[in-house]
Amino acid sequence: MRRCLLLLFLGLAWNQTFDPVNGKEVNSEFIAKEKNIFNKHNITIGVLDDRTGLSILGYTRNLKQTTSGEYFIGAGTMILGFSATIGYQYYYIKSELSISSVFSGQAFIHLGGYGFMPTASLTLDYNLAKWAKIKLGYLGIIHLGGTSSESGSDIERLPFGSLNFRF
Repeated sequence: MRRCLLLLFLGLAWNQTFDPVNGKEVNSEFIAKEKNIFNKHNITIGVLDDRTGLSILGYTRNLKQTTSGEYFIGAGTMILGFSATIGYQYYYIKSELSISSVFSGQAFIHLGGYGFMPTASLTLDYNLAKWAKIKLGYLGIIHLGGTSSESGSDIERLPFGSLNFRF
């Protein structure tokens, strides 16, 4: 029995392949590409936003990034209110000029009450630099009111434009 286990272990160890990284190859670009640790934070300034909805100033953090999408959480400020969001951004085309859709759920509170807003948007991103881009698009919102004065729901379709800074 021991011989069989020893032979199995040696056989598995013999067939192992390793892909070592030389010290010359290790730099911040390599780490960013392989480990995806950069560009997790986004600050958006503008009139509305695809990720944080009815916001003038928004912050999101990417939880997981893939080649075709990003899962995120964040928060945004309205003129007299605050929103928290969680969602997913799917890229149809990811290049200097990207096309994507964002699906998110937002909880908000403001002077008039509180509620929940599922949102969907179609976004056109133009990269100005590795850390900055312009976002234009169309935002669809279903407003589910949380107080008696806001009973019922409204459906809104709004254009947006903003500057996004990634770091």
